[in-house]
Amino acid sequence: MSMVQQAIEVSAPVHTVYEQLAAFENYPRFMTGVRQVTSTGADQTHWIMDVDGKRREFDAQIIERSPDERVSWSTMEGPLLAETITLRPMGETKTQIVAQLEADIAFLMPSDRHGQESLNRRLKADLTTFKGLVESGVLGGRPIPHSGVSTKTLAGRQHTLIPGISADTPSPAAVAARIRNRNTGHGPGAGWDNGAVGTARMGGHSTDNDMWGNGMINEEERG
Repeated sequence: MSMVQQAIEVSAPVHTVYEQLAAFENYPRFMTGVRQVTSTGADQTHWIMDVDGKRREFDAQIIERSPDERVSWSTMEGPLLAETITLRPMGETKTQIVAQLEADIAFLMPSDRHGQESLNRRLKADLTTFKGLVESGVLGGRPIPHSGVSTKTLAGRQHTLIPGISADTPSPAAVAARIRNRNTGHGPGAGWDNGAVGTARMGGHSTDNDMWGNGMINEEERG
């Protein structure tokens, strides 16, 4: 298991940045390997990813969407993938984004031998892509409805990796632990599609009309 953290400054107001990060359907536009994210309830999303050319599906719980402050989510079952994104206004027109990503490297990058180093580069690249999309106006300005988790806060382990970020920021590990505590009784691999492209084991999602076919989205296609 590896956790990495990256920070970047975006030339956009904090509310604009928050709206785009709170809209999970935007994530395929900047997050490596993500094909589609759809809402399956007020606090849950269904993800489709490419992992080394194979289709993987999972459900994720939205732990926190605190307006203009923080977005946090984690897989509900199976291999861990969790992220906490904290926003800090830098005046009226700039925002600092601090992202913590924790992942099961063996699942997310099974053929990569560099582990945490590669995960760190991947997170940095995703933030850079997001920055470009927001600053160019491709993302921005669309109001995002807030669910019941909008004012929820969680106690997490303290960290001091980035100056100026509150010490009570929940880490991805803390986020994932909360979810897994609520999902005891399931097998360790429950909820993940480990089969061929075109199958889905989560939430009754049909993939008969998969718009991507069997191909893999590359970085150029993501913008």
